[in-house]
Amino acid sequence: MAHRVLLLAYRPVAHCRSHHILSVNEEGRRPPCDNLGVGGEELAINGGPKVRERPYPPWPVLGDEDVGAVTDVLRSGKLTQLTGHHVAAFEEAFASWQGVNHCVATSSGTTAIHTVLVALGVGPGDEVIVPAHTFIASATPVLHQRARPVFADVDPRTFCISPDSVADRITERTKAIIAVHLNGHPADLDALLTLAKSQGIAVIEDAAQAHGALYKGQKVGTVGLAGCFSFWEDKIVTTGGEGGCAITNDDDLAERMRRIRHHGERAVERERSYYHAELGYNYRMSSLQAATGLVQLGRLEEYLEARRRNATYLTDRLTESVAVETPFAADECVHSYYKYICRLGPQAGTAIERFVDALAAEGIPVSRRYPTPLPQQPVFRDAGYGKQPCPVAERLSGELFTLLVHPTVTLDDLGDVATAIRKVSAPAGASAQARIREDAPQAIQGILERLSRAVFINKEDVQNRLVEFCLTALGWRLDATNTQVWVPISQQMANLWGLPSAQTKRDYVLSSRAVQVLHIEAKHKWRRFAVDLDTFLDRINRGDWDDTRREGPNRELGVLLWAAQEADARRAALIDEKRLLVFERNGDWRLAREVDLFVDPIDRVWAAFMLLAPH
Repeated sequence: MAHRVLLLAYRPVAHCRSHHILSVNEEGRRPPCDNLGVGGEELAINGGPKVRERPYPPWPVLGDEDVGAVTDVLRSGKLTQLTGHHVAAFEEAFASWQGVNHCVATSSGTTAIHTVLVALGVGPGDEVIVPAHTFIASATPVLHQRARPVFADVDPRTFCISPDSVADRITERTKAIIAVHLNGHPADLDALLTLAKSQGIAVIEDAAQAHGALYKGQKVGTVGLAGCFSFWEDKIVTTGGEGGCAITNDDDLAERMRRIRHHGERAVERERSYYHAELGYNYRMSSLQAATGLVQLGRLEEYLEARRRNATYLTDRLTESVAVETPFAADECVHSYYKYICRLGPQAGTAIERFVDALAAEGIPVSRRYPTPLPQQPVFRDAGYGKQPCPVAERLSGELFTLLVHPTVTLDDLGDVATAIRKVSAPAGASAQARIREDAPQAIQGILERLSRAVFINKEDVQNRLVEFCLTALGWRLDATNTQVWVPISQQMANLWGLPSAQTKRDYVLSSRAVQVLHIEAKHKWRRFAVDLDTFLDRINRGDWDDTRREGPNRELGVLLWAAQEADARRAALIDEKRLLVFERNGDWRLAREVDLFVDPIDRVWAAFMLLAPH
């Protein structure tokens, strides 16, 4: 039989050789996994010695010059923008550094975004497209205008908003696109501006994390209609804890932003005391903040050089690590490395939570990076936003972690980081895969037994990560880099599911075609197969799932497991009344609601798995 080949991204699950995957110890915690730190010294999280005992260098560090500038303002008694000169001086200095005509200082980066939206006239009925993977303040200002945030997926390499996803989200109601330069890497501005200009849509750059980053030689924040910056405490440059600004070359927009920042009062009408032409806010920056910012701006180039030096060094030290993917930087961009964001690679052999905990126990400051996509945040989800799937953002929420490369960090500090990562990383390649394969049948049996007994399945009770054991049990072939899996697909199956002859890893990550097709087929053609459990496991272990000549879960199982990859990062509960996922047992399993109401890929995957589970 002719075969096509489907290329999938692969992520092995956490694996404990001496324990069942769902077991817990007497204290209710998961037992330590022996694929962390195998072949090396004992991990600190398991009682071994730490890589690093001394504290990590702090950031920011404010010196005598900063203290002196603030002291001068305090002694002057002119503490606000209305009475002092420091805010105007800071605005002029930052506008000059960015190369723009106008800088409107605000109380925070969040209020800067809100100020721009108000100045653009965004209001009820309008839509603003924002990335699904970012800090929440990129999107909440849209809600404050009673407009609708529309979430677009992100690029799997840069983690910035995907122009392809944006194109799918644009409607006649779209008023603006917020392009977040996440972690210091610029978004694809040319593609976004091409989309926006053709339809009269404003592009707002959220550069809160990207001071000094360059897009094709141009500083971010200067390419779109307006750019917004944050000067919060740990940003690349700070104004003493809080602060922000919006920059633009548009004279009218700048004038409106200045009015909105100060209660709607027009500057030319200041002689008419307390006369306000429109609704505004108190979003002003204080003189104390501006004075600190002026000192910090003088060090900005030095700060950027240090961050890039540190990032380059750490990347070089982690080059040989197959467990960790270091930050990507596009050729046309210059990264400013607000944070050094790594992706837990498929050879880590453990879940992101376990990896981060183990690394932290070694004395390394580390945290997960935005573990909940914005569409799944209650403030948006409960209001009915974010129903369109963003599979890349969902996956990244379960893969990314943050390391620090700020200017006070030394190369010795980064050497400790690299050492700790090597220590907690599992060995790569065939040995780790073989150990997963050893226990795969038991894991599969545990899944099926739980599914076959259940009427209502709680996602916290049956972890979707266990599905990946099935992938390994099928014996699918890893490529030479151990990062991708080649899967034989019959010609009949390829035609049935509309699959191309091959997909690159990037194409796969950006595509939800498989889940969409699974969705359609689940509604019309899925049925439960009366297959003996032993026979079922035997067929899995033999990889005998694409034989279309006899009844069995063979073809469907292959597509099901593929779709499971699309939903791997999903963390929310399986049973959720908003998703209408309910099963009833009346002589057979059946879906109690139309499958096409299930927005989330993981819901559709488990729905199909329920229909296949023998009982």
